[in-house]
Amino acid sequence: MPEISRFYGIIIAMFYDDHHPPHFHARYGGSTVAVEIGSLRILEGLLPPRALGLVIEWATQHQHELLLNWELTKTNQPPKNILPLPWEAFMTPDLVSAIYKGEYRIELTFGDGSSGVVDFSEYLDRGGVFESFRDIQFFRHFRVNDELGTLTWENEIDIAPETLYSKATGSPFPEWVENDEPSANPSVQGTG
Repeated sequence: MPEISRFYGIIIAMFYDDHHPPHFHARYGGSTVAVEIGSLRILEGLLPPRALGLVIEWATQHQHELLLNWELTKTNQPPKNILPLPWEAFMTPDLVSAIYKGEYRIELTFGDGSSGVVDFSEYLDRGGVFESFRDIQFFRHFRVNDELGTLTWENEIDIAPETLYSKATGSPFPEWVENDEPSANPSVQGTG
């Protein structure tokens, strides 16, 4: 499978001896779609909405290159790599894995490959829905919500993906975020 691009954990590929109409395949996690190059319509498969939106945005920018690659694969020639979407131009990468590291620390890994350990003990004094965090057993039962691209707990508790990414990687918040906290990144141990 010739991989022609990769971004946000999405792999774009074309296959030799594939069938018409001209198309490419996009894979994200365990999901995959085939996308017609000319119309950008989904031929088959399913991706999470956020990932699919990124695939279509990328394909819109690279339709001509995709058609050239289709012609290469049809003549049994290797396709050329196509530039990925630039990270800074789009939303915060999705959270793809979370590993408990003891006490109130969780190692977070994102779709762009960056990761870091976040100490969530600061949430113990926030009150409201975060009162549940005082029970360490409750806190330890988090999960990665693939549809939302963030960390969630029971009782519909979540934390904004932008906050998680900033805390885990030490990256600044996106430009649109207004800073309403006195200290934006108090507990960062990022490995970028």
